[in-house]
Amino acid sequence: MGRLQAAWSRRTLWAVVLPALTLLAVILLEISNRTWTIRELVVISPMAAATLAGPGLTAAYAVAAVVTEFGLGWYDDLDTAAAGGWTAQIVRLGGVALGGVLAVLASRYNTGRETKLANVRRVAEAAQQAILTEVPPTSREGLRLAVRYESAAAEARVGGDLYDLVDSPWGTRLLVGDARGKGLEAVRLASRVLGCFRVVARGRQHIREVLPDLDAEVASVGGLDDFVTGIVAELDGRRLTLANAGHPDPLLWRRGRVRLLAPLDRQPPLGLGAGAAGADAGVVTVRLEPGDRLLFYTDGIAEARERRTRAFFPLLPATERAFGRAGTLEEALSDLAAAVRAWTGSALSDDVALLAVEVPLAAEPPTDSRFIPAGTSAWNRPDQAPNPTGHPIRQDIQPDRTPRRRWKAGDDGDDSTHRAGPAPTRAGARPPTG
Repeated sequence: MGRLQAAWSRRTLWAVVLPALTLLAVILLEISNRTWTIRELVVISPMAAATLAGPGLTAAYAVAAVVTEFGLGWYDDLDTAAAGGWTAQIVRLGGVALGGVLAVLASRYNTGRETKLANVRRVAEAAQQAILTEVPPTSREGLRLAVRYESAAAEARVGGDLYDLVDSPWGTRLLVGDARGKGLEAVRLASRVLGCFRVVARGRQHIREVLPDLDAEVASVGGLDDFVTGIVAELDGRRLTLANAGHPDPLLWRRGRVRLLAPLDRQPPLGLGAGAAGADAGVVTVRLEPGDRLLFYTDGIAEARERRTRAFFPLLPATERAFGRAGTLEEALSDLAAAVRAWTGSALSDDVALLAVEVPLAAEPPTDSRFIPAGTSAWNRPDQAPNPTGHPIRQDIQPDRTPRRRWKAGDDGDDSTHRAGPAPTRAGARPPTG
């Protein structure tokens, strides 16, 4: 809002200054010579005002142009018979007056159009903010979170950028996406995707199973050419699983270096068959380390261009610098947003949604039985027998946070999971002392 107010103040200043400078320039050029006349150019003043100001200020400059035309005519003795007399002078004055009237009409049309567009944008922004929920500063897994939303330039239409985070029995799950198009239609499509995600993310066992449901939702409510790019992530302790549906790849910052988390195979966007390319297509699994930072973003920042050279924003180096500085995630996202604003000259053509995740340095690996060592799949552990459908079932999906410890087979004749406590002993064995 502050940027919009500053831009409006600058425009108001130019609306007052530019027409006045035009009138002054015509007057100075007219009285500085006697060989030629340009006083009819005073009509440029109300025309300039019409492009920057409202009808009232434009009308004031139209009257000023007519008065200036009359005064310059009297100064140049154009009311004499040799110069055409008063008839010629009245024709000149009539031409300037007509130009002023046309400028006022144009200003009125422009003002009405801008008001209508501003109202539509306000409605779209209100609808967008209503569907975007607040992201907590920490997740259930103890990870730090931060979100920043950068609106496009005032003359651009609001986009369909979306994000959300929900807790499920299998970990914290988040969605970042971007609906095709602009305005209320894009916001409507984004709201349907978010509503569907909040339901299926809590009910689907594997993250890859969420994509087909989101794809079906977009296909059912969107048009033939509507789609949503999106990435669904699951944060399960130190384990990150991503399912990408045509969305820009997230970034992983680790020990001062940034790399893309790109899948080997690509999925199409939601609404165009996402989830039909195979079970593991578009899926990436990463083991996180203390101090790691993740950045999820929409294409507004990836496609931001420098105004003069039209070069794309250097996202990886900028993220490396922003995340490398000591500070909070909020400060890092603020630095990144400032960098893209400076790159584009505060003229973003699309909205930008940024969601950052950080693994705290002091965090310990979760002791919950859902924590799986690196290289072990949570879906094919040997103690989990497949169900009749062929898909493995997790035995520990209850959100029980009591620390557990697995005993080796033979300790008590059972290979089951026990709660942490004194070690069991076999019959006849002496319990350990001291």
